[in-house]
Amino acid sequence: MALKSSGGSQTAFVPISEAYSHSDGAVMRGLSREELFKRSYVDPDARPLISIGQIVLVAMNAMVETDDHFSGYGRRPYPPSQLILMLRIMMACETLERAIGSLTHFHAMGLPIAIGLYTDGIEAQLQVSCDEVFGGDNAAVIEDIYLNTLFGGLSYFLGRRFPATAVTTRNRGHVLGARHWSMSAPIHVGSQAALHFPVSLLREARQGQPTDDIGWSVLQHRIALDGGTGALVTESDVTIRRLNTMALCDELGISPATFRRRNSLAGGNFRRFREETLVEASLNLLADESRSVSSIAADLGYADVRSYRRFIKGATGMTPDQLRANSVAAALQTFEPEILARIKDIATRIGR
Repeated sequence: MALKSSGGSQTAFVPISEAYSHSDGAVMRGLSREELFKRSYVDPDARPLISIGQIVLVAMNAMVETDDHFSGYGRRPYPPSQLILMLRIMMACETLERAIGSLTHFHAMGLPIAIGLYTDGIEAQLQVSCDEVFGGDNAAVIEDIYLNTLFGGLSYFLGRRFPATAVTTRNRGHVLGARHWSMSAPIHVGSQAALHFPVSLLREARQGQPTDDIGWSVLQHRIALDGGTGALVTESDVTIRRLNTMALCDELGISPATFRRRNSLAGGNFRRFREETLVEASLNLLADESRSVSSIAADLGYADVRSYRRFIKGATGMTPDQLRANSVAAALQTFEPEILARIKDIATRIGR
């Protein structure tokens, strides 16, 4: 699969609370949150949502200022160079199973983070454990950060968003019953942090290519998947036709009965997930004022624009034109080129 330019411009969003979460460790180490936010184009008083680029830049600024991948959450620094080495090891493998196996051996070499792969026939779990001596009271938060890091590397390896079916965490600070803001999978609290995915995925071959600047390559791909500006994309636009039970069962490699059982265990919220996904896609597409509402409706799989307008009005209380006029994306897009340039500069420096 070739990675290609989107030729377009979209922006996805996360709650401002994530910016606080990603900077708490650095603040505990004495850094100014106000300065970190300023360098990341984050204004906490302006709006409750920020772009994917902004949250990545907050994390990158905190990381480089502390010279620590966990930005002060651990009891000693964890060099960002370890992250780059991990990505290089992963990208030297031909299949996902070999890549995860290599990472397991790498983390067994005295690192404060351990990972393990476990399967039960149809589901695989990539488990992450933080040494309590290293993490202390923040061990669960560190595991969350590491799962998200692995998710980005695995997505680049596959050349598309890693199809996680669930995220298990020990961190009770999450809003349960919701999807993870970045990994787009249901969040559950358990005794072991883990990324869940179909076991059939282990056979898949590497699609992303090893590069000299692997840190930036992975970040660029990750931001593009969440709606970057002129970055790399491999996923087609979301459509109603793809957001149905049979299509998801085919993608996840499970039967409809298994899907219904898991959906029931997750609270039966597939319908809500489908609606939220279409609304999120609409917000991104409406931010591009060159796009007509009718073309957006067609891209999202609607046979006519009137049906789409009814859906949007019912789901958000506003018409597509009102959403466009109040678009958070329109306000944020001004800064996205500078945000991406800063992320690239930091990632390149870390990867040297």
